[in-house]
Amino acid sequence: MTNFNDFAVQQADFFALQKFWHATHGLYIWEYFTNLDFEFDVIRGRRPYRWTIWIYSFARSATLMGIIINLVDLNVTKPVNCQVLTTLEVTFSYLGLITASLLVILRIIAIWERNKFVKTIAIVVWVINVVAIIQGVTRLRSTWIPLIQTCVVTNTEELKPSIIINLITDLFLLVTVLVGLLLSDGSHSFGLGRLIWKQGIIWLLIATATGIPPTVFIVLNLDVPFNLMFQLPSVITMTIAATRTYRSLLNFVGGSTDIVLGNLSNSEMKVSKIKWNNSAPISIDRSEVAVDTAHEQHATSPTTLSVGAQRGDNPHELSVDGDLESAIESHVPR
Repeated sequence: MTNFNDFAVQQADFFALQKFWHATHGLYIWEYFTNLDFEFDVIRGRRPYRWTIWIYSFARSATLMGIIINLVDLNVTKPVNCQVLTTLEVTFSYLGLITASLLVILRIIAIWERNKFVKTIAIVVWVINVVAIIQGVTRLRSTWIPLIQTCVVTNTEELKPSIIINLITDLFLLVTVLVGLLLSDGSHSFGLGRLIWKQGIIWLLIATATGIPPTVFIVLNLDVPFNLMFQLPSVITMTIAATRTYRSLLNFVGGSTDIVLGNLSNSEMKVSKIKWNNSAPISIDRSEVAVDTAHEQHATSPTTLSVGAQRGDNPHELSVDGDLESAIESHVPR
């Protein structure tokens, strides 16, 4: 049986840790720069401005800063102030995690249509996670080890509460999002798999799954390298998951063949795809849909829906009573 207290074993584990972290850092740097045009489109006015873009950008940037500091830590060959370096890299990394979780919290609030009970529980869970992370970060101690020429955290067990609470938080967020989507209007139009994919929840599933290995290893407490091995990749995955989900919810307009009947707010609609007879799919942009809702409350007047096809066809006008989704479905050839 492997003796994890043996220095040679720990040294080999540290080298494996460094290689693994370099690979995950490269993955995130690629993710960051390949999606940088999303922010630039907002700055240039090609996308509508939403105040949540600040949370989105901060989550990405804080995680990137944590990665850069960690790369310095992994590659220094001379003694440095390890305590400062470790505190900075962990602080920025967990700031990215906290703000990424906040993006998911905002999504939950929107899905549940600002339900006060759900909103309160979600915020309380998020605050507990933040407090646990702060407690863990402030207690970390790091020192320089000459034999392996790197900084080593000497009390990784201090992170155990924050890692366990973070996994519980991720599970809570995932379940709350899924339940909210399944209970929302129009969820019957989709199978569970398609609903998860369309709403970007697949990324939250992946992020939650990557939170399991660091929890298992911190509980086993084999040695310092294994205690740390999966922590930073888990943070990176959560940031990628939350920001990709955010982008997927805002990318439903412009060049898409999907008709968005989505769930971002009460005025937005869910996602579906329509084919007129044997023609190619067409896209209905919200700017091309005019709905007369003057008598919506009394339901005394029919709602008129005007749809303009992308290929310059004449608009199709539908006169319907009832809700918009039923109107569209009733005029789609089977």
